[in-house]
Amino acid sequence: MLLENKVAIVTGGGQGIGKSIAKVYAKEGAKVVIADINLENATKVAQEINESGGNALPIYADVTQEKDVKNMIEFTINHYDRLDCACNNAGKSSATINLVDTPVKNLDEVINLDVRGIFLCCQEEIKAMHQNNGGAIVNISSTSGILGNPGIVPYNTSKHAVLGLTKSVALEECKNNIRINAVCPGVTQTPLIENVRDNDPETYQKFCTQIPLGRLADPEEIANVVAFLSSDLSSYMVGATVVVDGGVTIE
Repeated sequence: MLLENKVAIVTGGGQGIGKSIAKVYAKEGAKVVIADINLENATKVAQEINESGGNALPIYADVTQEKDVKNMIEFTINHYDRLDCACNNAGKSSATINLVDTPVKNLDEVINLDVRGIFLCCQEEIKAMHQNNGGAIVNISSTSGILGNPGIVPYNTSKHAVLGLTKSVALEECKNNIRINAVCPGVTQTPLIENVRDNDPETYQKFCTQIPLGRLADPEEIANVVAFLSSDLSSYMVGATVVVDGGVTIE
């Protein structure tokens, strides 16, 4: 198993890609703390993992709040004694609207979660990993972090920022045996996208036809890449941007 005897945190682990990351971490042998602003969802995921023979604990965490992030790390250390891996997945998109019509509060909300949240999580995760001489962190960006997408400027801005943050802190911490990388998923079959499929099949089909593979990603396909980057198999990868998009961004 890739992560046998490792301790991992997944933020936003209560649904979607985060849920799959938590399950793959557990399948690969990690003890997993599932952090989410929806504690009920996190608890359900933890129960599913435990019932299948894994080891997981849920915790409420609003990653925009420094006290919650600190508590998440303390909770992990208190229960599992260490932190080896973390996936900073919690984030949100923005409404489709042109920049000139976008309320500033829309930008603030997205930046607060997608950038401030990862900033705070990286700070505390790194401090914990210093105590056990290393670890691996994966930050979730998006293909919107490497492309321009009209109508979602706040989201694009935040996801580009995640990559800049990842590269800079990766250079700071590689000397401490902490490897930090980023994953850029393409459109993935999550509850949000399933809602589009059910209520706007034309838009859903447009998503599919734009992908060279002809289909959306399964969340587990993203999670498998995260698990690889969290494992010793990726020991020479530092500050990398790994795109998992079915070929959309091929130039």
